Amino acid sequence: MPTSKKRIQIPVSDRVHKELEKLAKRKGLSLSSLTHDLLEEALELQEDIYFSRTADKALKEASDEDLISHEDAWS
Repeated sequence: MPTSKKRIQIPVSDRVHKELEKLAKRKGLSLSSLTHDLLEEALELQEDIYFSRTADKALKEASDEDLISHEDAWS
């Protein structure tokens, strides 16, 4: 079945391949679908880490007068 999706090849150890195969079987997915899902999840986690660090930095640099209370923000 032809697809327009880009392809990548990733060499993995025998142990990683075996674990991916077991997880794919347990979830009822193809190895390709499972790997795609895991990569998507990893990218989302990286995005979350980036925004968390950005927010932490902004909070550290903010003065008390820059901040508003939770109550004021949601009222």
